[in-house]
Amino acid sequence: MTTEAIHGGGDELPSGGESDSAWVVEEASLVLVEVTLNAVAEMGDLSLTQLRVLLAVDRHGPLNLSTLASHLTMSISAAGRMVDRLEGAGLLTRFPAAHSRREIRIETTEDGRETLGRLRAARRRRIGAALERLTPGTRQALARGLQEFTAVAQDEDDFLP
Repeated sequence: MTTEAIHGGGDELPSGGESDSAWVVEEASLVLVEVTLNAVAEMGDLSLTQLRVLLAVDRHGPLNLSTLASHLTMSISAAGRMVDRLEGAGLLTRFPAAHSRREIRIETTEDGRETLGRLRAARRRRIGAALERLTPGTRQALARGLQEFTAVAQDEDDFLP
């Protein structure tokens, strides 16, 4: 979708209020999802489910298996199978929790962080190419708006796990 299509040919956002703003943000998020999917396909070594697990552990870890499954809204057994595969690939590791020898914690390995770093670098290249086509003022406004959105969205219990 073009900037003109989103803006209706003018300089203002659609005037319908929150729902129009949500539509614009959702459209932008779909573009970012496509950027991610293309970067994952280029790498070729992770399924989307494996990527979800690796990202969740990297962002929220170390985690126990139950908490990880909850973050991903999947069963403990499905999460366990994904952890097994990622551990076998050297991207995750398990270790006993300090407070309980019965609890096993999961965290990303150096290889896991490097894999995510390559993915993020590919995404940043694509995003950077699009940002270069914006004016500096628009880039700054977008960055500020996204920072605010991220802060608010991370505070919402229903939005992000």
